Amino acid sequence: MGKKRVAVIFGGRSVEHDVSILTGLQCLDALDTTLYDGFPIYVDPLGQMWTGPALRKRSLYPVEAAASQGLTSVQLDLASAASGGPRFLVSKKGFLGTKQDALPFDIMIPAIHGSNGEDGTLQGLLEFAGIPYTGCRPLGAAATMDKAFTKRTARAAGLSVLPELVVDRPEKGAFIDDAWLRTALSDAMPTCDGPWIVKPVNLGSSVGVSKADDADGLMAALLAVFRMDGQAIIEPFVPNLVEYNVAVRGTPSGDTVTSAIERPVRGADLLNFTEKYMSGSKAGAPKVDAPSEGMASLNRVINPDELTNKQDRLIRETATRVFDMLDLAGSVRIDFLCDGKTGELWFNEANTVPGSFAWFLWQDAPEPVGFLELTSAMIEEGFKRSSTRLGRTDSSVGGSTIFKAG
Repeated sequence: MGKKRVAVIFGGRSVEHDVSILTGLQCLDALDTTLYDGFPIYVDPLGQMWTGPALRKRSLYPVEAAASQGLTSVQLDLASAASGGPRFLVSKKGFLGTKQDALPFDIMIPAIHGSNGEDGTLQGLLEFAGIPYTGCRPLGAAATMDKAFTKRTARAAGLSVLPELVVDRPEKGAFIDDAWLRTALSDAMPTCDGPWIVKPVNLGSSVGVSKADDADGLMAALLAVFRMDGQAIIEPFVPNLVEYNVAVRGTPSGDTVTSAIERPVRGADLLNFTEKYMSGSKAGAPKVDAPSEGMASLNRVINPDELTNKQDRLIRETATRVFDMLDLAGSVRIDFLCDGKTGELWFNEANTVPGSFAWFLWQDAPEPVGFLELTSAMIEEGFKRSSTRLGRTDSSVGGSTIFKAG
């Protein structure tokens, strides 16, 4: 049997476009070349798809004048899976006009963070076209991108989460009513009169997150969020804040397993995007199946000593419940907030396409997993999930035929 062709798609129409490039490049370098033949599909900020060997070079980015860089414009053929297998269409101009060549593949790895990639939209498109892909299905991807929905679901399941208030972006020309906001905050979190954390409801981890110490700061934070999203979520700021993250995935035997736990090292009150991706050391020194240099990342402490056995167990049990409850897949990172003084823990959010697929947490897991092994497991899981989604779709099977052939 020959190698499987793997399309790694990254970039995208997302505020996390640049981070997605780094994840995509790392993933391409971490494919087992004895089993898979990977190639890049770059989605530029306007939504155009490109491919070409030059896309594997980090020095190419930001991409300017893509065609002059030797890149080829492609389109996903949405009808191809039903007639021979998934493929991209490549338009080439020749002496006799423009013709379309096929760029076939077997499975796609979505490495797009945030909007239009991690939120279920890309997954829904691939489901519609019958194209195998890795990671979460549309339901889990969409549910976890909506932080408010995820929290309500977790709360209903008895998991510990912070109280929150969701604020809709006002219509154009309108303003947020101060009196309404004060009353709504008092109802949602009566014991908190500031400071607060404000973040978008529907964007990735750490994007657009800010701390508001007073009413003026809160209004400014809301306006900043509304430039990126139609909804903002307000939560009380946790005193003595410590953050913990753990990755979760399923195994071929049906078990759900967790990785090492990390404590990000912050230089400020909270871990915003700059703190997370643009400061500190590299994303862990590769130990197993080392990929090429990855994204610049924060300092982190792996399996921190201050965690008690009870806290360690609570983090892992909660993360596993969230993963199973929302039928997640791939390598998912689950984030927690902690009051470092009292030790109280709250589930914060789930990231279904975490930066670098959180490989650095798996290399220090109780049973270490290298990046090559992780990508291989994601691919095989993707094939399995995609093959079992639907049976026959013709109307006669469901007894719903209305129009008869003449």
